Amino acid sequence: MVAIVRNDLLQRSRVAVEHEGDTVKLKFGNVEIKMNYLDALQLAQWIRLRGKQAKVRAGDKRHWLTAVGTLTDASVTRG
Repeated sequence: MVAIVRNDLLQRSRVAVEHEGDTVKLKFGNVEIKMNYLDALQLAQWIRLRGKQAKVRAGDKRHWLTAVGTLTDASVTRG
């Protein structure tokens, strides 16, 4: 199997995730997207699942040690 790589798509870009209360801000370069916390969790799970599916389709059987982080803010109260 030969992988086709488009070098024009492989560019470094700044990606950041911040929060303002219950709002999560995703920054991709100069683009900023705001969403509520639950939508951000759903998006994160969707990206993780699609990444795993793409890896299986590509035939990548390597296993890497991964760290799992939890998005929390002790100052946020729900009620």
